[in-house]
Amino acid sequence: MAVPAYTTDLTTNEIFLDGGGTGWTMVGGGRETDPETDDFIQGSSCWSHDPFSSGIEGGVYPSSQTIASGDVVLFWLKCDVVATLATKAAGGMQALIGSSATAYKSWYVRGSDDYAAGGWVCVAIDPTVTQSFVTSPAPTTTTSWFGARWNVPSSGASKGYPMKVDAIRQGRGQLLINGGQSGSLATFVGLAAVNDAQSAKWGLFEAQEGGAAGYRWKGLMSFGPTSLTEFTDSNKNIFIENTEYVGSSFNRIEINNASSVINWTNINITALGTNSKGEFEMIDDATVNFTGCVFTDMSTFIFDSKATIDGCTFRRCGEVTQAGADLDNCIFEKSAAAIALVVDDPDNIDNCSFISDGTGHAIELDTACAGNSYTLTDFFVSGYAASDGSTGNEVILNSSGGTVTLNIDGGSGVSALSIKGGNVTLVANYSFTVTGLESGTEVTIVTSGTSTVLHHTESASTSDGDGKYQITYSHGGGATVDVLIHHIDYQPDISNIYGLTLPGNNSSAKVKQFPDLNYENP
Repeated sequence: MAVPAYTTDLTTNEIFLDGGGTGWTMVGGGRETDPETDDFIQGSSCWSHDPFSSGIEGGVYPSSQTIASGDVVLFWLKCDVVATLATKAAGGMQALIGSSATAYKSWYVRGSDDYAAGGWVCVAIDPTVTQSFVTSPAPTTTTSWFGARWNVPSSGASKGYPMKVDAIRQGRGQLLINGGQSGSLATFVGLAAVNDAQSAKWGLFEAQEGGAAGYRWKGLMSFGPTSLTEFTDSNKNIFIENTEYVGSSFNRIEINNASSVINWTNINITALGTNSKGEFEMIDDATVNFTGCVFTDMSTFIFDSKATIDGCTFRRCGEVTQAGADLDNCIFEKSAAAIALVVDDPDNIDNCSFISDGTGHAIELDTACAGNSYTLTDFFVSGYAASDGSTGNEVILNSSGGTVTLNIDGGSGVSALSIKGGNVTLVANYSFTVTGLESGTEVTIVTSGTSTVLHHTESASTSDGDGKYQITYSHGGGATVDVLIHHIDYQPDISNIYGLTLPGNNSSAKVKQFPDLNYENP
């Protein structure tokens, strides 16, 4: 065990950090200040470009780099007078990567229409992603010049050096989280503090205004990649940046080391873009406890058997894979995938709700389910197809390759659970609970108007949590029954329930018993 350690791969491939060296080449003309010591985001200086009007100008810096597949270049960029820029679509602020000072590609990253607050921004560019502009002649595949340019379509700033570039780095964009122990657990607060240090400014996990409760994240967040981590945090809001020019799996969370322990309570993660929405995967079967978390517009989730997911919401997310995890009280709202939840153990899905947007299945039964019988407890659905078929919006998709029996213990009822793929036997299994009983009460449930016994409890002895006792009867729904209640110290028949039709869900009835003042027990 060890205190938390937060590191990154970016420090091994630093293209440009502080100014004061040589090598910047102007793009489109103008003058530079190097080093710029009056305004910087990282270290002690940056590079800056003088003001101009009616033109596109900037600068590039030489650094021969081999950029691996899936890796990116991260640029810290700024414009002091945002109103002078063109819109983003017109390339107000651009990141450049090329093979020479005159042969490069550019990606339009900001403009006057989406950069109103101004300030330093850290943008991620995968050189293999389609560019917004390319010079003629085009650059080769060699990546050896990096920089930025700005489009000022009319009147620009009149003084100073308002266009700036600070740290440029390349790599996978990893946040490596190791260590943590009782009294010194790893946290989001600790991660942001290291990321945001003046000597670092990695641009991967930044604390936002309003305190440590809000963060902006991009890249790969890896828990326990080289040694186990104990990470515990709560009540935080994390926003996945809109990273337009990266691969779809760039923003990702991985859980490593089977001895790691990850505890999140009320952690809310929201994707701001649609290109790389944020994946989650348990690489190793660590102990993962998520309670009350909300994941919005994210991509896929892959859990494992030591995960406990309690009271969490997956809103417009991609496919979630159970892989043995225990899911309780969860909501799957309008899944963006064809399958909201891929299931291998329905017994571990309790009190979960599935809300359809009109397409996709609630659950898919995978191959581990074939030939087995399970119980779905308090399983609620809405918005799905009303009958079996092949529309793609049925509640259950059976892809197991065999027959599966599902005992439905509460929830929407078997009549609401449409099936695609067949070979699923649905068995209603609802509970009817009689509460408010005195200790030792005898309860018999019969078919209404007959003496046919459906259930009998000789002596109620289970607490109802309210100072009295209860009994529970399991049924298939729809039957009409009489509930006969008897205790020698209480008035007979007065507490009986007659002609009760049991619903297709879990239900209860509370009774009151009255002492029999005429009864004398010798």
